[in-house]
Amino acid sequence: MWKCVFILVLVGLTFTSSEDNGSRETRGVFTKNFFGGVWGNRPPLLEQNLPRSTCTCKCGERNEASRIVGGHQAGLNEFPWMAKLIYFKRFYCGGMLINDRYVLTAAHCVKGFMWFMIKVTFGENNKCNTTTRPETRFVLRAISNKFSLQNFDNDIALLRLNERVPLSEAIKPICLPKNNYNLYVGVKAVASGWGTLSEEGKVSCTLQEVEVPVLSNEACRKTKYTPAMITDNMLCAGYPETGQKDSCQGDSGGPLITERKNDKRYELIGVVSWGNGCARVGYPGVYTRVTNYLDWIRENTQDGCYCSD
Repeated sequence: MWKCVFILVLVGLTFTSSEDNGSRETRGVFTKNFFGGVWGNRPPLLEQNLPRSTCTCKCGERNEASRIVGGHQAGLNEFPWMAKLIYFKRFYCGGMLINDRYVLTAAHCVKGFMWFMIKVTFGENNKCNTTTRPETRFVLRAISNKFSLQNFDNDIALLRLNERVPLSEAIKPICLPKNNYNLYVGVKAVASGWGTLSEEGKVSCTLQEVEVPVLSNEACRKTKYTPAMITDNMLCAGYPETGQKDSCQGDSGGPLITERKNDKRYELIGVVSWGNGCARVGYPGVYTRVTNYLDWIRENTQDGCYCSD
């Protein structure tokens, strides 16, 4: 059902959370990593979280020169914010660059994983091409926001990278929304990723993209999902009456973006989270609603350099 290649808990929780101290205590020894709890669930302070000035770059610029179901291959560097997450040499989730130091992804892509073993690559289109060397970083800290594995509420996480990412034509961050209250109902949005091309298929070598309309949460709760499954922190997009187009396994953590009318740049409105199968009739894709987390994102990424909006 879930859209990550695997979500098996390999070890205890190993990422920093926004939970209070009481919640941390209730998790007990299961919050400790394999170092026997030396680091526990609170990694050491690596450097001061100092704010940085605005970068001399622009976010959300899609290069249109030239697992998704029913989509098509993306152009070379068409989505320069795309990040690929690798764990023990295996691709398993996507993410997106939001500034020169942080990647945004789904919480279920880091829950139960040893965050220091996650490798993140940038500037790729064909991940099967071994002749090119992508820009690579490792994760120093993973930060979640009260993620619930029971219903996938708050399925969002930040990855702090070990080094800043050099921004270029091939690597650029996605813009964050400016309006916390925009519901984007009826907007055509684009999801992208290297996930499977069918529900039980193989992951794609090349980056894929698919356009899907955003539904209201009221409409989504009237699909084959039960109303309780769709929280206010979620956003649904797709074609529940016909299916055919959707994100799929391996696309988890990737972006759902839409074009801004005023400047034709793109902003992030969703994070690929979950769904019942892929492109099934009555089951649109479910994404984390990014506008509900803008203050949290900014608060936890003050040492990253944001491009101008």
